[in-house]
Amino acid sequence: MNPDLLTQARKKNEKTTRKTLSAYFLSVSILIIFIIQLFPLKPLFADDNRGSIPRKYIDTVAVSAIVEDYNSDRVLWEKNSDKAMYPASITKIMTAIIVLEEAENLEETIRISENARGRNFSSINFRVNDKITVGDLLKAALVSSNNNATIALAEHISGSEKEFVKLMNRKAKEIGALNTNFENTNGLDSENPGHRSTAKDLVMIAKYCMANEKFREIVSLKEARIYLSGKEIIIQNTNSLLDGDFIKGIKTGYTNNAGFCLITYSKKEDVELLCTVLGSSLYGRNYDTLRLLDWVYDNYRYEKIISKEEPVSTAYAGNDFSNASFDLFPKKDFTLLLNRAEDRIFFDFDIDRNIKFPVLKDKSYGKMTVFLNGSRLEEFDLCSRSEMKSPEIRISHYESSYGEIVKLLLIFTLSFYFSAFTFIIIKNLIRLKSN
Repeated sequence: MNPDLLTQARKKNEKTTRKTLSAYFLSVSILIIFIIQLFPLKPLFADDNRGSIPRKYIDTVAVSAIVEDYNSDRVLWEKNSDKAMYPASITKIMTAIIVLEEAENLEETIRISENARGRNFSSINFRVNDKITVGDLLKAALVSSNNNATIALAEHISGSEKEFVKLMNRKAKEIGALNTNFENTNGLDSENPGHRSTAKDLVMIAKYCMANEKFREIVSLKEARIYLSGKEIIIQNTNSLLDGDFIKGIKTGYTNNAGFCLITYSKKEDVELLCTVLGSSLYGRNYDTLRLLDWVYDNYRYEKIISKEEPVSTAYAGNDFSNASFDLFPKKDFTLLLNRAEDRIFFDFDIDRNIKFPVLKDKSYGKMTVFLNGSRLEEFDLCSRSEMKSPEIRISHYESSYGEIVKLLLIFTLSFYFSAFTFIIIKNLIRLKSN
């Protein structure tokens, strides 16, 4: 065969093969794209999968941490929350709330004493006899975490820091923070080894503080202006998380002993949370806080589990002549922050027996107890929504009895005619057979 013809045939065959392979790969590509459109793939760690992370896989860099529902005090997540820890500058929230409760005038100007002068690991240098208002000292303490500001405030309220610390410990016990002991006003602990608290106690203290409108206002500031001896100073908040939309306060802390600490108040939609992390790292405290808050917001929702407009049980009333049932309603709604994947709600009913007529409107005829994961939450009175008097029940009973009698008479009549008709047919058949 002619070599040129062989070469031409080979080239033609290769060209045909390339076209066939191109068509094949194009078809496969189209098929893959079609399948992906039908069944879109999601990344393993996509943001919308955060809510599916089980509780046991959530952990923190922090040694101790806790997240609580602000409105119910329910603990939603915790790690070593009862462990005694150094609170560092979170201490200042207690100093501030006592000043807000005890000071007569936040605009009053005071002079810096010898004890309160200097920097003391703070950004602002106080000099003896510097003039500053009580309100600006609060901002310096809570916003820029100035250590000497708390000493000046303590001396203004109690005459000395030592006497003021007594107020701090007394207030802690009143709030219920029984595992807390303060030894100074600013949280510096190198010379105060007994200056301790717990994540759970600090959440209690924070909630108490956040109920004060002025306190809430100050800890939410990203920056503030204060005046020291007439000179304007702009201070920045040490809490960088305030740049987020849902973080509303409250205080950072750090010492060598305490590590990096943060207590946070957040609000997203209608869910309010308090989160404390203690003994974390520089970047860990923000990471821990956001991870815990995001996990709660992804997993928990407020749900109305009891509606005062819907009956939840039935009771029975009666007398010597009749009896009747009536619906029982809870006196109020009950809404709870729930994790649908974990939380289990149970109800226990204790309904009154031997209820006599008349049934009175809004009178309690039983109780309903709500249990969450085996723990008792709250008890509700169950009431009738309308009156039910004895004569009404007798009429209803009579009408019901009358209806039963009519029904029996109708059945008897139909049975009688059916029997008679059957008898006549059988009789005629016998007569015809006889004939």
